[in-house]
Amino acid sequence: MEMVSVLVLVSILAGASLGRLIETGSYEEKMASDSLISFIRETQQSAFSRASVRLAIESSASGVTVSQIVNDQTGDTRTFASNDVLITAGGVGSGTSCSSITATITLNFDSFGEIESVDDDGFPVCLNGNSSLCVSPAGFAHLGSCLD
Repeated sequence: MEMVSVLVLVSILAGASLGRLIETGSYEEKMASDSLISFIRETQQSAFSRASVRLAIESSASGVTVSQIVNDQTGDTRTFASNDVLITAGGVGSGTSCSSITATITLNFDSFGEIESVDDDGFPVCLNGNSSLCVSPAGFAHLGSCLD
């Protein structure tokens, strides 16, 4: 009886973890989206009651780097390798579509934590070609696509 219980428990655990081992791409995408949302929200929090807080997104041959810039000083930086997840983004004022990042994209936060010069739809970020997250004009990052 104990042996059967152990086999059932091991089977359940193996089945639950097998999905993560088979589809590592979706796992990397989820980790990247969670990390990006956390980083953007942290940048927004830094902007409250401060001037000159920016979020810079730039692409290189190896991936995408996201940096927090406060008073023209680069603070925290996160780099996402392109072999883990492909990150594309909309330009400021581009609506809801994403394209490859060819130049540095800068989101300027005002002292209320809102993004300056973003259209009413928000700023989209796509992971692996999917509309994954949005930064609203109010500066809040959330999962899902921006409004059309």
